[in-house]
Amino acid sequence: MTNKIDSIYLHKDDLQTILQFLEAFPDRNVVEVTSDTSSGIGAIIKASIIGATVNGHVVTVTKDIVDESSW
Repeated sequence: MTNKIDSIYLHKDDLQTILQFLEAFPDRNVVEVTSDTSSGIGAIIKASIIGATVNGHVVTVTKDIVDESSW
């Protein structure tokens, strides 16, 4: 099996958006960033906070950072 490494390019504003999203969940210190390039046009970048507590429930919360509207 061959490992493949892909690069993700983020604008400074995107990084600030991810940080603001993470700061909304003060009990979390890690964010997962995913990139979906299956459209063939551009990448959809999402940030997820795993294990966040919302209304007493442990959940994963995901936010679109870069979507089709910026293409």
